[in-house]
Amino acid sequence: MAAEGDRRFDALLRGALELTAEHDLDHILDRMVRCAAEVARARYGALGVYDVAGRIERFVHFGLDPATVDRIGSYPEGRGMLGEVIVADGPIRLIDIGADPRSCGFPPHHPEMRSFLGVPVRVGERRFGNLYVTEKDGGGLFDEEDERLVVTLAAFAAAAIESALLVSAERELAAARERSAMQQEMLARVIDAQEAERARVARDLHDQIGQSLTSVLLGLRLVDGSLSTDDPDIHDARTHTDEVRALVAHALDEVRQLAFDLRPTVLDDVGLVAALRRLAKDLSERSEVPVDLAVDGLDDESRLQPAIETVVYRVVQESLTNVTRHAGATHASVEITVNSRGVRATIVDDGVGFEVGPGPLRSLGLAGMTERASLVDGQLDIASTPGAGTTVVLEVPR
Repeated sequence: MAAEGDRRFDALLRGALELTAEHDLDHILDRMVRCAAEVARARYGALGVYDVAGRIERFVHFGLDPATVDRIGSYPEGRGMLGEVIVADGPIRLIDIGADPRSCGFPPHHPEMRSFLGVPVRVGERRFGNLYVTEKDGGGLFDEEDERLVVTLAAFAAAAIESALLVSAERELAAARERSAMQQEMLARVIDAQEAERARVARDLHDQIGQSLTSVLLGLRLVDGSLSTDDPDIHDARTHTDEVRALVAHALDEVRQLAFDLRPTVLDDVGLVAALRRLAKDLSERSEVPVDLAVDGLDDESRLQPAIETVVYRVVQESLTNVTRHAGATHASVEITVNSRGVRATIVDDGVGFEVGPGPLRSLGLAGMTERASLVDGQLDIASTPGAGTTVVLEVPR
């Protein structure tokens, strides 16, 4: 008997060491149940973890083969004797669990169980769950020594569970802090991109609309000069009026184009394909750089998520704007491919190219495209060599 007691105590110590060295909650709960069955010399073991309402929300078991578990079906819900252990302040030992008046019986296909030992498990001030062992080896009863060993194991396990929960909480807190830092960084980049966009709009207003309106004022002064003399020159006034009318019409075109660049209404109204078709046509006419557009997997009737459509359009728009302004290209092409994996946009030109150095992109336009891509979990790759043109590839998952 002494040798048997020593073996059980050794098993308890091994289990305690393994529990305190473990930080994964699933492993702790599984090892706890196995060790409880071993030290109490029980055929079956289980741990019911319950919520604040006293309902079992997790059930870890030992001793039942998978086929038997499948036949039994659902796990216990915390009624009957298991429910009694939930509200008990200390261990419960029974000679025959099925004969106890508090028992509600076993479900169909459940193996026969008689002897029972249930021990509450507390983590700090919280009632975490209950540890059960049933069917003492040899058909005997659980005694005070079994109870003492399982209670001791439950105490070690409670410390390990609390440690694992703290580690998990610290990891979640660290992950939350990392997410917060990334969100702050992303917000700062988005704000920088917005400020760059505002600066571009301000320059366009000053350089294009401002100059056009200044020309209109000068034209109106000429009209006024033609009509302010004692002998008004009606023909000259009409000529200047026609010039002013043309200047106003040009200014209106510039305002419409600026508004389209800010948010193309065609993107909202009819989708990405029509918006890209118009963009390619307008840039080809304004810059005299032919732009070919090819679309595979998307037609005029198909729509993508609004955020994806906006990012794809903006990247293509910025890429083609760079082509017409800086590349000195004679030709450009845009290829859009849509499939179950995502959206791929490839913009290629035969212009002068540039050096793509290591590290962040310096150009606000290129950096802005990268930030736009990241907003939809996309990736932007830019390949360019001086004298060999540029290729921009945007990939966005669906």
